[in-house]
Amino acid sequence: MALTKSKSPRTPRATSYDVALAAGVSQSTVSRCFQDDRRISAETRAQVLAVAEELGYRPNSLARSLILGQSNVIGVIVTKYTLRFNPDVLYAIGEALATQGVKLLLIAVDDDASVHHALRDTADFPLDGLISCASMEIADIESFQRHGVPVVFFNRQSSFKGVDSVSTDNAASAREIADALYDAGHRRFLCIGGPAGAPVSDARVDAFVARLHDRDGTSLHLVHSDFSYDQGHAVMLEHGASSKAPFEAVFCANDQIALGVLDACRFELGLSIPSDISIVGFDDIPEAGRPTYQLTTIRQHVDQLAAEAVRLLSTRREAPGLKRRAVVVPGVLVTRASARLIRG
Repeated sequence: MALTKSKSPRTPRATSYDVALAAGVSQSTVSRCFQDDRRISAETRAQVLAVAEELGYRPNSLARSLILGQSNVIGVIVTKYTLRFNPDVLYAIGEALATQGVKLLLIAVDDDASVHHALRDTADFPLDGLISCASMEIADIESFQRHGVPVVFFNRQSSFKGVDSVSTDNAASAREIADALYDAGHRRFLCIGGPAGAPVSDARVDAFVARLHDRDGTSLHLVHSDFSYDQGHAVMLEHGASSKAPFEAVFCANDQIALGVLDACRFELGLSIPSDISIVGFDDIPEAGRPTYQLTTIRQHVDQLAAEAVRLLSTRREAPGLKRRAVVVPGVLVTRASARLIRG
């Protein structure tokens, strides 16, 4: 007969009542000992904290936030594209919040279309603010505002009353890239964007395409992808090999796409970079500057964007009636070995 181990019962979590009983004080005294309450003597606080440590008691921060109306927690909505391909964004926001003594609650979604479903129960949590790296429906924004939770869009523009935004100047940077490539003599372009309808990709791609349409003698082919290295690699293999007139330059909506394009050109298509073809990305992720790639790209000041988002949240919470504010941070063209450009 097979023997099975019986699971040991979980030890109940100690409560403030348990601490009060063991320390011989009231529950309210226990609560005050974990706050900066000067009515509690040093001796009583030391006794209660020692008992709490022995019992393994920790205050319920969620319950306390409901009482105080402040949680010191900021929700951050991030799509899988950002988590996978540009995690520095989340890290920078977390660092900016930590300097304010605020915790981060991650709300991960597949894409912009998934935000509404993911937020269905989030408004019930006592957040002090919300930073969204994805688009939101007006009904969701209004729900947070009714609960007194300010919303800031990160690398998204806002048209909603009382909703601030901070973003890189994606359009201006994309136009700068278009001009730099054109002025260096490129005329046949492949543009690889992210998913159709993705706001950040659209801002970059639309500005790049519009700029080239204003210049003479250019041809351009636009393809959408999923922001990934693999898709960049596959798109370049498909369109680079099938094109009757070879592309002279490739503009990618993010660096991950560009890295895939680079490897496809070097290892499968046998192209020399940048003498045969120039490749430019966007974001300046850490891999972009490594010797293997030396990718020309647009650098986003992610730390500055994160700090501005936290500042906007803080001031909005103190003054909800402020007019909508939009902070736009210029990108910086970083020239490396992957593109043939005219150097000043």
